[in-house]
Order: sequence, then structure tokens, then C-alpha cells
Amino acid sequence: MKTIWITGGSSGIGFASAKKFLDENWRVIISSKNNERLEKAKSLLIKESKNKEIYAIKCDIINKKEVENSIKKIINEISNIDIALLNAAAYSPNKSQEFNIENYELLIDVNLKGTLYCIDILKEYMTKNNGGHIALVSSPVGYRGLPTAGAYGLTKAGLINLAESLFFDFKKLKIKISVINPGFIQTNSTNLNAFPMPFIKSAEFAANKIYLGLVKSYKFEIIFPKFFLFILKIGRILPYKLYFYLVSKITKL
Repeated sequence: MKTIWITGGSSGIGFASAKKFLDENWRVIISSKNNERLEKAKSLLIKESKNKEIYAIKCDIINKKEVENSIKKIINEISNIDIALLNAAAYSPNKSQEFNIENYELLIDVNLKGTLYCIDILKEYMTKNNGGHIALVSSPVGYRGLPTAGAYGLTKAGLINLAESLFFDFKKLKIKISVINPGFIQTNSTNLNAFPMPFIKSAEFAANKIYLGLVKSYKFEIIFPKFFLFILKIGRILPYKLYFYLVSKITKL
């Protein structure tokens, strides 16, 4: 039986992915900084799946020592980690468009530094274990700058660039890297958005696409829904003058 560790596993895409991997007969370890929500998620997963190989370990990824202890506990007491799905993230839309340094610091701490702490410790163990697979959950918001998304977009752009770099750097260590860029997914985070979200999909839809991209056939970038993401990818190659004009028109800013 193979093992996946999912950060941010108590809700949203993380919880749905835990359910999908459990149903596919994987050993699943979920973590979150909120122990109460984590235990509720574990109980719900036990009720909903025939596979009972589910474990919950509290882990606040912005605390490097806690990350180290959590991974050490998994390796020593449960199993080696075949796939690490680094899904934990902070999301705080800046509806006022004001530059708020505290918001930037929060998102950088969780989305970038927290993810880097996980990668740092995972690299050590996966290298000793002759390989593994690390998947970073990013966002197409990281493709190009968007209004009200300075802090969030900055961190997600950083994760995309990081994944591209680590693809080369970790290949020699036999560690596979994937980056996951979902479109709009119905979660507690997207419920904070005050604008229409085209092609919005369920967390279960996302979990199925993640499973297929990580397990059935390895993909570096896992995107969904494909048509919507294809449109966003076109925006990456537009010259600034045209890009700024189109975004200003669409957002009426």
C-alpha cells in the first residue's frame, strides 16, 4: 500500500483528495494547523470510506520545527511518503486594492516559506528512500499579475517558478515534481470572492484530476478545467500593453 501526505487536508481540495486516495486504496495522512477541524475530517473520512488507513497529524507549516517533527513522526511511526501533496495555503483577497504589508507577510509565510520548509525536510527523507514525488498546489493567478491579487498572485507565481526549477534540480535525486494549477473550485476560500467565477468546479472534480495526474500518468503540470486554463495560458504570452488593456476592460478598473 502506497502513502500520501496531504497538507491542508481538513477541508476543500485537500479533504476531497484524501477521500479520493483512500477510495483508491492508498494510506492517507492529512495535516492541518487546526487540530479540531483535523480530527473532524478524519472521523468523516473513516465513515465515508471502506479503507480505514487514514491518519491525522497536526502541523502548522509556518513552524519549521513542527514540520520536521511531523514528517519524522510519519516516517518513523506510519510509513515512508510516496507522494507529498503540499496543499496548505492562506488566501486573503484584497478587495480594496490597498497595499497591505501584513497581508503580504502572512501569505508569504504560509504559501512560500511553509511550502519550502516541507520541501526541505521531504528532500532529506526521499533522497534516503531513493525517490518520491512532491506536488505543489499553486494557482493560475500566478501566471500574470491581476487586480486585487498582489499578495496571493506573488506567492503562487513563486510556487510555479519554484516547481519549474526543482523539476531539474530534483531529477537527479529521483524525486518527481508536479505543480497543480486549478481553476475556480468550490471551497471556503473561493466563497470569499465577490466576483463571478467562470467554469467553477467541485472539490471532488479537482481531487479526481489530481489523482489522475499524479498516479495514473505522471504530469508535471496538472490543470483543470482545461478550456478555462488554456484561455488563461494565452494571457501569459500577450504583450503588456494588450494585456493591461484587456484586463482593465474585463475588470472595469
